[in-house]
Amino acid sequence: MTKAPAGRQTATPEKPVEVFRTPDAETAVERLATFTVGLRLADIPEAVQAVARDHLLDALGIALASSGMDFGRPVLDAAVALGRGEDSHVLGHGTPLPAASAALVNGTLIHGLDFDDTHIGAIYHATAPALAAALAVAEEQHADGEAFLLAYIVGLEVGCRIAGAGAGLFHDRGFHPTGIAGTFAAAATAARLRGLDGPTTASALGICGSQAAGTLELAGSSLKRLHPGWAAHSGIVAAGLAAAGFTGPPSVLDGPLGLYASHLGLSAGEIDLGLEDLGKRWSCADIALKPYPCCHFTHAFIDAALALHTELGGTPVRPEDVAEIICPTTPRMMPAVTEPAARKQRPQTLYEAQFSVQYVVARALTAGRVDLTTFYDEPLDHPDVLALAAKTVCPPDPDSDFPARFPGEVILRLTDGREVRRRIATSSGTPGNLLTTEEVSAKFRSNAGRVLSEDRVTAIEETVGDVEHLANVSALVRLCRSGTAS
Repeated sequence: MTKAPAGRQTATPEKPVEVFRTPDAETAVERLATFTVGLRLADIPEAVQAVARDHLLDALGIALASSGMDFGRPVLDAAVALGRGEDSHVLGHGTPLPAASAALVNGTLIHGLDFDDTHIGAIYHATAPALAAALAVAEEQHADGEAFLLAYIVGLEVGCRIAGAGAGLFHDRGFHPTGIAGTFAAAATAARLRGLDGPTTASALGICGSQAAGTLELAGSSLKRLHPGWAAHSGIVAAGLAAAGFTGPPSVLDGPLGLYASHLGLSAGEIDLGLEDLGKRWSCADIALKPYPCCHFTHAFIDAALALHTELGGTPVRPEDVAEIICPTTPRMMPAVTEPAARKQRPQTLYEAQFSVQYVVARALTAGRVDLTTFYDEPLDHPDVLALAAKTVCPPDPDSDFPARFPGEVILRLTDGREVRRRIATSSGTPGNLLTTEEVSAKFRSNAGRVLSEDRVTAIEETVGDVEHLANVSALVRLCRSGTAS
């Protein structure tokens, strides 16, 4: 992908930004507001900007692929029913909508295939809410690429910090951190693009405490797909309320009845967002890209199964050759991806398949791949896959370092007496095992190519590679229309 010329000096804003400070100790929200309004693109290391460009490209490809799926239609129709507008547009479809409504749809599309990025330590889908808000409000404001990229990175960082302070604990309590932290991320993004000052940005973030939502009671529904879209919508609304003069509590995160106390039971002394190094250490640099379109908790198991598939000759593993498959699993991950075992071994829905260690391991062993075709173009009930899944057990993994990493191990006991095994400490796409530039490009091109021509796919990739030099972000959004606009 094309990068900015080496040594180029980033332009500074025409007007100095107001940095919000209080005479007393700042609350967490006030410090995040200071960061949001005071940051310049020149303050952000090029390595972090490069991460953001890669994740932008990845998310656009996923949203475009999602736009051709049936699940995207209900949220688009619902958003249109909320009221027409011309401020922003829906990816793929090109439908014009008010900014908050466009963000609702785009955030849902970005997350809809469960193929979007994850901050491993925070267990948080970082790009979907931040990018959905950034695209919608940048279009609304006719923002240039520099302002857009900066606001997107602000949203990434704010969301990762807020989710990271409750790493693993949100899931333990039944909350989806993407729906919660993503609302604050979107509000910070919108506030930056709309030029809100420090106190107003702090109010917007304060309002998010009553806007943020997302429980993990999701069985039999499409609801998880909606969480980043609703977060982006809610964050934009929060920024709009604050701009109109509505106030939010500055203690919304660390107060006695704030987010961490009410949701996680943490006292102020137990909350650590790491704000002392905000703008020096970049949490968003550690966001992981997904090589497989399913729950990130399953990815190390897929890596291990694919390695065993290759080791055994690269041909389909047959159920009659397997006595047992053992996949030691982190106990805290089990409710999401291994239990109840009978349901995970024979998933009845696409989402159940995407959240099943037993199923994806069986798929990897039989097909030597796990991709969109696995879930969207092929039948879920392939008899060999179900037979292998039925032989898969998932005992507790005593060596797991979750949530720092999402490890996985596959032990294959064959009927001829052999035992082969592979353990993956950190799955492909995560820090320490990153996807290459070529792999990021190939994933984008495969996803976007499901709905766009090769020339259009290439144009998007080139534009994203140099996004900070765009005169108007609307040019990028226009490229992301399939020609079947609603």
